[in-house]
Amino acid sequence: MTLAVAGLLVSPTRAVAEPATHKAAFAAEVGILYQMLTFRLDGEVRESVDRAAGRYEVRIDGRGDGIANRIQSSGVVRDGRWAPVRSEAWFQVRGRESRSRVAYDYQRGVVEYHARAETFLMRRLRVVDDVLTMPAGEAIDDAISALLNFREGSWTPRPDGRLQTLIVRRRRADNEGPDDVAHAYRAELVPLELRIEPDPETRKPAALLDLTRFSSWARENRPARIVFGDDRRPTLITGSMILGTSLTIRLA
Repeated sequence: MTLAVAGLLVSPTRAVAEPATHKAAFAAEVGILYQMLTFRLDGEVRESVDRAAGRYEVRIDGRGDGIANRIQSSGVVRDGRWAPVRSEAWFQVRGRESRSRVAYDYQRGVVEYHARAETFLMRRLRVVDDVLTMPAGEAIDDAISALLNFREGSWTPRPDGRLQTLIVRRRRADNEGPDDVAHAYRAELVPLELRIEPDPETRKPAALLDLTRFSSWARENRPARIVFGDDRRPTLITGSMILGTSLTIRLA
C-alpha cells in the first residue's frame, strides 16, 4: 500500500491537458525488529496517463539487498473519475513473498480478489480467493487511482472535509497478530480515508493514513503520514509500526 503511493508522480495540469509518460526514481528504507534488520530499496516508477483517451498505466519496480517489489495498476475514467481495472502487487523481504491480483469488472459489478502472503516471523500462509459485489453508487479505488483522483481534484471531500473511498483488502480480525492465521479468508471492501492538513514542519499539504485496515503490523495510534508537494504529488511517506518497525519513502 505505502509503496504503491510512490507511483503518483505526474503533474495534474499536464495529466489533464495531454497524454503524459514519466519515469522517476524512489528510495525506501525499512527497519524491522528495532532495527535489527534494515533494508534499502531503490526503484523506478513508470507512469502513463492519457486523460483524453481515459486510461492510465503505472508500474513500480524496486530492488535492494534482501528486498524487492513490483506493482502494476491500470484503469479508466468512469463517471468523471479514475477507476482501477486491474492491479497486481508482489513483495519479497528475506525470501518471504506476498502477492495479490485484483480485477474490477464494472459490467458485471464484481471485484475478483486473489492474494497469497507469508507471515514474516514464522512464514505461515494467508491465502484469499474471493469475488465481491460492487455496492451501487459507491466509488472503488486502489492506491494508485485514489491519489490520481486526489491530484486531479476528482476525489470529492465529505461534509467533514475527509476524503473517503472504498478499497479491497483481505478480511482479518481486529486483534490479528503478525503471525496469526485463519483456516480460511475472504475479501472485503473497506473505507480508505484521508484528511488533508498542513504539515507542521513544511506547511505543505499532508495526510494521515490509518494502516491498521491493511496490515497487522500497523498501530492504530501511529498512522502513516504522506506529505505532498504544491502540485499534489507525494514527496515523503513515513510510518511507524509494532516491534520497532519503520518505513520511510522518499520520492524524486
